[in-house]
Amino acid sequence: MKRSFLVLLIASSGLVALAQTLDFKSPDGHVRFQLSTNPEGQLLYSVTAGGQQRLQPARLGVIVDNVNLGDGVTPGVPQARRLSEVFPWRGNKTTATNLCEAYEIPVKPRTSAGWTLEVRVFNDGVGFRYRVPGEGTRRIQGESTTWQLPKASKVWFQTSIGAGAYEGAYQSCRADQIPLEEQVREKKRPVHLGPPVTVEFPDGGFGLISEAALYNYSGMSLKPEGEARLRAVFQDDRNGWSHEGTILSPWRVMVLSRDLNGLVNGDLIPALCEPPDLKLFPDGMNTAWLKPGKAPCTWMVYGNDGAQWHRQKWFVDLAAATGCEYLLVDAGWRSERWGWLKDGGDLWGRAAELCRYAAERNVGIVLWHAYPEGRDDSPGLTTVEAREELFRNCQKAGVKGVKIDFFNSESKATIEAYEDLLRRAAKYQLLVNFHGAHKPTGEPRTWPNEITREGIREQEYVLWDTLPLAHYGALPFTRMAVGHADFLPGYVQRRFLKNTTPIFQMASVIVFSSPFLCWPDNPEAYLNSPLLQFVRTVPVTWDETRILPGSIIGDTVIMARRKGSEWYVAALNCRSEARALELDLSFLNVEGQEMTLYRDGQEVAACEIEANVKPPQNGRVSLNLRPGGGFIAHLSAPKSFTGWK
Repeated sequence: MKRSFLVLLIASSGLVALAQTLDFKSPDGHVRFQLSTNPEGQLLYSVTAGGQQRLQPARLGVIVDNVNLGDGVTPGVPQARRLSEVFPWRGNKTTATNLCEAYEIPVKPRTSAGWTLEVRVFNDGVGFRYRVPGEGTRRIQGESTTWQLPKASKVWFQTSIGAGAYEGAYQSCRADQIPLEEQVREKKRPVHLGPPVTVEFPDGGFGLISEAALYNYSGMSLKPEGEARLRAVFQDDRNGWSHEGTILSPWRVMVLSRDLNGLVNGDLIPALCEPPDLKLFPDGMNTAWLKPGKAPCTWMVYGNDGAQWHRQKWFVDLAAATGCEYLLVDAGWRSERWGWLKDGGDLWGRAAELCRYAAERNVGIVLWHAYPEGRDDSPGLTTVEAREELFRNCQKAGVKGVKIDFFNSESKATIEAYEDLLRRAAKYQLLVNFHGAHKPTGEPRTWPNEITREGIREQEYVLWDTLPLAHYGALPFTRMAVGHADFLPGYVQRRFLKNTTPIFQMASVIVFSSPFLCWPDNPEAYLNSPLLQFVRTVPVTWDETRILPGSIIGDTVIMARRKGSEWYVAALNCRSEARALELDLSFLNVEGQEMTLYRDGQEVAACEIEANVKPPQNGRVSLNLRPGGGFIAHLSAPKSFTGWK
């Protein structure tokens, strides 16, 4: 029997429902989300932007107690409203915007109770999620959610061993050529993509697939099924998971943009998250104790030996000398063999002593801790009692934050632990840096005490390996586009440069910026580097970010960031051959400014710094970049200093 929908014309919401398709429009009408059913009654959706197909018809549905709630359904009459707000943000810019048309569509399956599909259509993308009312315990076996890409699209993705690792190197191929299997050691295994996945459409536009507001649910990865189709799967809960009460899935997201600047500056993922609890964060993200900053990392310098008690005050002194607001005391400090208990020392007494010493030098202490049980370098945090004990002791000692490591899972139980840790840490006014973590899904909007997280193949790998240049060139438009990352940029010693140069590394500090930025090299190396002034003064949060023309995913990154009235422009050559570039900086209003230019030197490990440079009148700067080379221009008002009159 043919079905028809009531014709609705709601001008304020941009909704038009005709025949068997519901058509939902963004506030400016550029993005459209179409909802329909096929002859079998399976729920389908598709997405267009500017009239161009971005997602072709694909299935929707969540599977509860062995019933796919997207099968045999009849959508009802939607309810619509417009959301419009500006909220504080941290990282690429100081404010973000939530402007969208929000729809709630009742869905009635033939054989089970009804549920609601929530859809939000933004000017730069779409989000949808499943709300299934109910009481008691039910079992979620997964979803039938799929993304059907145009076959000729180019896709940037990473795979990793275990969904919770998220530390694969980014690679690319045509959407219809994503491999279904990969060789791992001597075995083949199915390929799973760890979001975000970035898409280059044949006509030049861009898209990004991920999820937002991942709470009380299992984390999603994407399984390629051939023919440019990706399906939501849950690797860390492969047999499903139990759920109490109403089911509310995370948002399934596709960010859409005409260019890379729009992709990087999209607000869709945090906009889909709830604002912070003002009882814990009275001024939201601007609450006084939520202070971004830079830090040496003891493990990156000496491994676990970096946590030796006798090194800690030395590290604090060097943190202060290099302009750092924090010291990260990494793995090992809780173990007896690293000296904190030597000569009858008390663990938390020593921590308090270090915090007092650091505070006198305007340095805060951040302490590492393992999450799982059974390690030899710290107890775990799998119980509420252990979390409360750690956070209470940290606050009493004067610790400013914690780095919690080795989750290596995004099962529902682990996701619940993340949120509980953030909530309890906020009660004790502690910053949190998650490692061994999954991708970000907008958590800092709700929990602004999350100051950074890993979930990325970062420069820790440089200690024993080399990161592909294309990986550096892909990250700003893939993983970094969905949230902060502890990438560890900024090596200066020659032995760590590998396939890069010193200025590539320092430009990476701008490109891979993080509100909690950990330096990877020995602090003494920075003190003895001509780049010391840059290390001391480079910001870690920004008022504005722009991706400049000439940027190409996996190839070239040209980024401008503003802090106050000062601009930093960074370029990364992610090719293995030298190249020439010309930058047009005229949009920065360079008149009356002066520049400090950082270029690679003639030798691989050398650099050239030219200060007090008057910008050219036409704003154009010509570059000759080494293979794996970089460039920085710092623009600021001319400075004068008091002295003889």
